[in-house]
Amino acid sequence: MSQAPMTLDMFIHGEWHAGSSGDRIEVMNPAKGELLATVPDGGQDEIDRAVESAHEGLAAWRATHPRQRSKVLYQIATTLQERAEEFATLYTLNSGSSMWTGLWTMNDVAGRRFEYYAGMADKIRGDTFVTPGEYLSYTLREPVGVTGHIIPWNGPLWIGSRTIAPALAAGNAVVIKPSKEAPLTLLKFAEMATECGLPPGVLNVVTGRGSTMGDRFAGHPGFDGIYFTGSTATGRRIMEQSAGNEVHSVMELGGKSPNIVFEDCDMESALDGAIMAIFANSGQICVAGSRLLVQESIHDEFVEKLVARARDVKIGGPDAGALMGPVITARQKERILDYIESGRAEAELVTGGGTPPDPELQDGYFLEPTIFDRVPNGARIAREEIFGPVLSVTSFVDQDEAVMLANDTDYGLASAVWTENLMRAHQMAEAIEAGQVYVNHYYTAAFEISRSSYKASGHGISEGPDAINEYLTHKAVSIKTGESSWE
Repeated sequence: MSQAPMTLDMFIHGEWHAGSSGDRIEVMNPAKGELLATVPDGGQDEIDRAVESAHEGLAAWRATHPRQRSKVLYQIATTLQERAEEFATLYTLNSGSSMWTGLWTMNDVAGRRFEYYAGMADKIRGDTFVTPGEYLSYTLREPVGVTGHIIPWNGPLWIGSRTIAPALAAGNAVVIKPSKEAPLTLLKFAEMATECGLPPGVLNVVTGRGSTMGDRFAGHPGFDGIYFTGSTATGRRIMEQSAGNEVHSVMELGGKSPNIVFEDCDMESALDGAIMAIFANSGQICVAGSRLLVQESIHDEFVEKLVARARDVKIGGPDAGALMGPVITARQKERILDYIESGRAEAELVTGGGTPPDPELQDGYFLEPTIFDRVPNGARIAREEIFGPVLSVTSFVDQDEAVMLANDTDYGLASAVWTENLMRAHQMAEAIEAGQVYVNHYYTAAFEISRSSYKASGHGISEGPDAINEYLTHKAVSIKTGESSWE
């Protein structure tokens, strides 16, 4: 039974705002192809109001004692985990993901990140250097200021917490521009975070179409930092728009991550990992293992077993307990099908390639798990980020060829290696040009480890203790304490 569509407004300065134009955007339920909610289609007026609000909030939040900031962030983490089912339900309705994924996101990802950076909020410190009898020099680490966060649709709080939590811990104010396809969890989160003690204006959310709001948001002169996760093409556009304002930026962009399987692997684990790497969240993950490189000596056996597993992958909506849900929009579904048609001319389609026959899934944006074999590394499906459940399989002869194929890409976001040879694992970890290397598993929730991206996959540090520096400026202070003794 369908529910009545929700109506949510923008969240600015601790209050709901309907927007000046009165125009609204329809947010769809991708599992059913039905209207889920409407949100305002904002523009320049709303961005101006949110940035002005953030500057007011910044003054209060920056002046808040770090210990108190830490308490507020802990409260946000605790409250999100207490209300995990509520937020997970909203997330799954908006994304089509499983309830398990939604609960994991709220408890172990977003909740954990706010908990982690709450612990860092009162531990930000500078350095000192003393020249005896001459100078006392030290550094102050201060908030960047008003930060703009552009969050993609595939994980609003999953991905959003990666930049929002450290930004708040460092004392910054935040303005969020969520994707028009998936704004709901971030809107409700902003309300919840304010209830947890954030001063008005510290966390604001504006909604609108990228075509009318995106450039204005990225190029707004009131921002001191821009933080973006999404496609490389969009990231480059954002950097162009913000360049004139000379703002600090962190970009986590596209990926075409190699998942490398050697003949000495634990085959059952590698098969499970390969399925998870590309079909979890229907391949709509930045670091998805979309290129599978299999050593030639085990290629035929591995692919045969992989295809059998892929055909058993459960597909369904949020309540089905399925590994694969729908893709986010009808437009995205058509885009992926176009890539599949391109792949038919470039490689061997061994399974999938269309929509599931289940009559219960016909109204949603569902696709079959799709695998292409013997894919040339120059093929379109091997080089471009599809962002869907489409896997390209290529074979290699030895370790040198595996490294060559892995690095023959414009991207460098993530990778994986499956081997029981410890020396080989270390050698591959050094040789692969990617910001993350998983060994004998795929995906990780190790938020305590910092990382950055290679090549066209972006720049800046994410996660861990080092990421906090992306939200701080370093000011040098030097005090003369005596006369110089050197000539």
